[in-house]
Amino acid sequence: MELGVDAASRAWARLAGLRSLDRLHVLVDARSPLAPHGWIGILTIGSTVTASVPSVDLEEAVIAGLSGLTAAEATAPGLVVPRLPPMRATLGPAALFYPGAGFLVLSQPPDQAAAPDLVELLGAVDLDELDESGMSHVESPVFVSRTSSGDVAAAAGYRRWTNGVAHLSVLAHPAERSQGHGRRAASMAIRSALDEEMLPQWRARPVASQRVALALGFVRAGAQLSLEPA
Repeated sequence: MELGVDAASRAWARLAGLRSLDRLHVLVDARSPLAPHGWIGILTIGSTVTASVPSVDLEEAVIAGLSGLTAAEATAPGLVVPRLPPMRATLGPAALFYPGAGFLVLSQPPDQAAAPDLVELLGAVDLDELDESGMSHVESPVFVSRTSSGDVAAAAGYRRWTNGVAHLSVLAHPAERSQGHGRRAASMAIRSALDEEMLPQWRARPVASQRVALALGFVRAGAQLSLEPA
């Protein structure tokens, strides 16, 4: 299947209901998948900037605020927020990564785990980190990397989006990090997604998570920023 930035661009266009992503496009949709309902969502893929606004009265202001910005600048809160109407809150930015051309996933026997095996891992982090990981919402089998004693050191899975994207979730036990467990678990999930002919997507705000994506051979294709109007 096709990978890389072009594949990501087509997938996001399908999700947003657009024929393609343009240099700058602002659409009015209170329930847009680009952001939480009622929020402004800004998506950059490659050099394109796509935004959704929850009401028509925000459309012109957001167009004006984003005009003249590069894709990198369009998801930088310090640059964007002063150019827009007053905001109550921001979420992100989160970087978006995808397998690049010629991507090769690590080959290893998959190790799947059931819910009882994950209790210790899920309970080892606070609710914010658990929510950030997305592990509570995976739809695929859960793939794990284990310690030498058989305990679950990291887990990974994905949600199946309607646009053919496998949205990855990865969580490593705090006591077992920086040992390659997250990467191994993620590799199993990525292999499964590719076998389903889905496009693996890694979305991350923490720098450590972004480093794992790069170590796996993913390439950064863009970012997302969400803003709640005041």
